[in-house]
Amino acid sequence: MKVIRQAEVYAPDYLGKKDILLNEDKIIAIQDSIEGGFSGVPLEEIDGTGLLAVPGFIDCHFHILGGGGEGGFQNRTPEVKLSQLTSAGVTTVVGCLGTDGVGRDMTALISKARGLEAEGITTYLYDGSYRLPLTPITDSIIQDFLTIDKIIGIGEIAVSDHRSS
Repeated sequence: MKVIRQAEVYAPDYLGKKDILLNEDKIIAIQDSIEGGFSGVPLEEIDGTGLLAVPGFIDCHFHILGGGGEGGFQNRTPEVKLSQLTSAGVTTVVGCLGTDGVGRDMTALISKARGLEAEGITTYLYDGSYRLPLTPITDSIIQDFLTIDKIIGIGEIAVSDHRSS
């Protein structure tokens, strides 16, 4: 168990300075002061003075496999690491492919999303890339939506972008 003492809490509305009690990765209580009742239970105390406690952020457009690539292999960016997301407060991410739907594909995107989920954050995906027609994983886009739980929409289709197909 952990208790974060006297952090400025937003949940998402401002609640003021509060103590936050956690059991593993779950918030058990948010109160003005949490005291007592922990005999025999190891309790880690964290000084939250001067710190903010906020709900996790949702990044609704992120190239989790890396971005770029339209200028050649040398300008591709690397895959994201979990720590890069969580250190920015991101607890949910929606992954997309972007301009490179050949060197990176939906199978790799789903695999990366599942890996990030196994590490502890929530992930969703947009189906497709810049290229038209969209290349679904299954026989159709609708079937992708119905059978692949991660896919929540169609993403980053470039209709009037200079990089569009």
